Amino acid sequence: AAYRNRAVMQLLWRGIGAYVTRFNIEILFGCASFHGTDPQEHAMALSYLHHYHLAPEGLRPRALPGRYVEMNCMPKEQVNVKEAFVSLPTLIKGYIRLNGYVGAGAVIDKEYNTTDVSIIVKTDLINEKYAHRYGAEVHGKND
Repeated sequence: AAYRNRAVMQLLWRGIGAYVTRFNIEILFGCASFHGTDPQEHAMALSYLHHYHLAPEGLRPRALPGRYVEMNCMPKEQVNVKEAFVSLPTLIKGYIRLNGYVGAGAVIDKEYNTTDVSIIVKTDLINEKYAHRYGAEVHGKND
């Protein structure tokens, strides 16, 4: 807990940036979580991600049918974009700021008490401000 601070996170992101550059990584993927297992508690945030940050179809992972939880909880016109963004967990905000995407459907993880979303970041689309901050070259922009 003593090392969960901004300075340590900056170092971790710089390490990821260096790795992306050194090994010419084109896509980063994984998952990020909301606290809790009730997706309705995160309806606006999940809907925001679905409507504004869904990965393109050819790149979009989809939760397994038996685990799939709908993220499209409310119509796009009912989503308060500012409120939804503010309510996102910090890590998900970070990926969105990098121009990251989410996959289709969330997954409930009862063991960890989380609602998980798939995250995809194409390194050639990373916001240049963040690419330079974390020491990564943006493929196709700085080659």
